[in-house]
Amino acid sequence: MRVLIVDDSPVLRVLLRAVLESTGFEVRTADNGEQALAMLKTYTPDIVTMDVHMPGLDGYETTARILEHYALPVVVLTASANVRDSTTAMRALAAGALAVLEKPRGLDATDFDERIDELLRTLRNMAQVKIVRRYKPSAAGATATPPEAPSRVAQTIADAPRLVAIGASAGGPAALKTLLQNLQPAQPWALILVQHIAAGFLPSFCHWLASTTALPVQIAEDAQALLPGRLYLAPDGVQTGVSAALRVRLEAARTEQALCPSADHLFRSVACAFGKQAIGIQLSGMGRDGAEGLAELYRKGGLTLVQEPTSAVIDSMPRAAIDLQAACLVLSPEGIAAVLNSIAQQMATQNVVRRGNEPCTTPPKS
Repeated sequence: MRVLIVDDSPVLRVLLRAVLESTGFEVRTADNGEQALAMLKTYTPDIVTMDVHMPGLDGYETTARILEHYALPVVVLTASANVRDSTTAMRALAAGALAVLEKPRGLDATDFDERIDELLRTLRNMAQVKIVRRYKPSAAGATATPPEAPSRVAQTIADAPRLVAIGASAGGPAALKTLLQNLQPAQPWALILVQHIAAGFLPSFCHWLASTTALPVQIAEDAQALLPGRLYLAPDGVQTGVSAALRVRLEAARTEQALCPSADHLFRSVACAFGKQAIGIQLSGMGRDGAEGLAELYRKGGLTLVQEPTSAVIDSMPRAAIDLQAACLVLSPEGIAAVLNSIAQQMATQNVVRRGNEPCTTPPKS
């Protein structure tokens, strides 16, 4: 397996090269982002390890540029003392990295063997992941629009949806950042998200998301009321659903449920509780989680939006939903945000019209 190491520390480059070559990897190194991008014009590794803090282009920008031109998995290595509590991890994932690991601190470190084992295992696993080149936002648009899509959108507006459910996995943070930053803050529904993420990262992920959007963001709690204009994150280790009373329902995973939390579980719960008064969104990720649940929501009359596969870091989850014909619309993250904003605006306009037709003796509802 071919590995490109990008790091401005000559000591770490030598250390990682020696370790990786001793286990059979072919290794090349670059000491900054510009050099890495130049090398990739003539060299194609299976995977890239990326430092964060480098002169010139930092690791975030270098990762983003790599993914604009090459379908390569990137693993970020950071010197953070606690990766799970660091916004470094979230920024790296948003740039398109598949994983974030703590750098080995040296041969004399007590956890050196543990760090190296984790690195080797991650490189071997992530090198097998099929990556999609990142799109340029100006070129992204809608594809595969079914003929019934306009009528489904119109019906959604008439039904006044109460909840937006989102499923995402690897590559999801990048799509979520774009989606949330393009959303107008006055969202008339609650939003609830299942994001596959390593155990322990959720608090940092929540904090990072809150920094990218005007919407309040919090980790969901059992029986909590879901309020309009807020984003709720499915907590670690439990399945997250909703009740018809618009409250969170947390429950233990069943033996047949391989993923926990699961986007399939969330979408099915939303389909059962709200049907055509719900919107489901499937974003970037590995595997098929969410596809069957989204198809159920589609059959119940809900509006289902799927990320355009060419705009996803990993297209497996969007393609699985499309293959099941679970998508009303297939859009870029910007396009998904535009649809939500349009529905919200038209709902607000209709509400104003209805209020305007009320008898003058009836005061407007606040």
